[in-house]
Amino acid sequence: MSEVIDFGFDDANVVKTKSVELFKQSKPGERHRVSIISFKTHHDIVLARKVRERGADLSMDEKKELFEKIDQKIADELEKPVSELTDADRLDIRSPRFSFSFTHYKDGIGTIKCLSKYEGSTLVEEEICCKHIGEPSQKIGTVIMTYPVDDRGQVDMELLMKKKYTKFYVWTFSPKKFKQLESTYADARSDGKTTVDMRVTLDGDPRYQKQIIESAGTAAWAKKNVDPEIRKWILEMGLKLHKSVPYNLGYGMKKEELIEKLGLSVGESGEEEAPKLVSSYDDMFTK
Repeated sequence: MSEVIDFGFDDANVVKTKSVELFKQSKPGERHRVSIISFKTHHDIVLARKVRERGADLSMDEKKELFEKIDQKIADELEKPVSELTDADRLDIRSPRFSFSFTHYKDGIGTIKCLSKYEGSTLVEEEICCKHIGEPSQKIGTVIMTYPVDDRGQVDMELLMKKKYTKFYVWTFSPKKFKQLESTYADARSDGKTTVDMRVTLDGDPRYQKQIIESAGTAAWAKKNVDPEIRKWILEMGLKLHKSVPYNLGYGMKKEELIEKLGLSVGESGEEEAPKLVSSYDDMFTK
C-alpha cells in the first residue's frame, strides 16, 4: 500500500537528510514565489510510453538501445558529446516528479510508511502501524525552490543570479493539495506555459498549512535568457534533494524502530518492500 515512484535513478532510494528543510509557512497571509525543481528524465517518459504501447516491459538490451538513442538526441540538441551529458541534461523540465506513500503519523513517534499489505483496496495483512496508530493517509512529496523577491513580489533576478536568498525545500502535502497543483499547471499550460512558477499564500492558521496556489507564469529560472550555470545549479539541487523525499514520506523509519517507539515487545521484524511505479501519478503533468 505504501509506495514511492522510482524514476530510474540508481540512487533514487538513498536517504540523505542533512540540511534539508520541509517547506512550511508560518504566518497567515505569508506568500512565497515557488517553483517545483524535481523532474522526470526524458528516458523515464519515453520508456513508460513504450511499455504502455507494447503492454509489456522492454528487455535490458532494448532499454539500452532506447536510452542510447535518447542520449544521442539530447547531445545533438545541446551540441555536446554524449560522454559529457550530465544527469541534469537528461531531465525534462516540462514533467515534474513526485513521490508518494500511505503514511501514519503520531506525536512522539513521527512518520512511518504503512507496513500493512493490501490487494487493491482490500486489507490482507494488518501490521502493527494500523493496529496501534490507526488508518494511514496518503502523502505526496517533491522538491521546490523559493525565490528572492522585491517589494512587488516579483523575482529579483540579480539576487537569483548571485544565488542569494534562494532556498530549497522538500514539500509534502495531501492529495487535495496535489489536485490544486495539477489545476494550476493545467491553467498555465492552457496559456502555452509548461515550466511554471506559483504564488503560494498561507490561508489561515499555520498549523493546518492551508494554502492558496496560483500560477505566476513561466518559471523565471527556466527562461532562455537565464545563465545556463544557474539553471544547472537549480536542476542539480532538485536531483540532490529528491533523495530525501522518501525519508519525509516515512521510509526512514523501520519496523523495529516503530516497535521500540510504541513500547511493544514484538520480536519479529519485516523487510521494507521495494518502491513500485504508480501510474496514477506518473503522467499527471505530462498531458
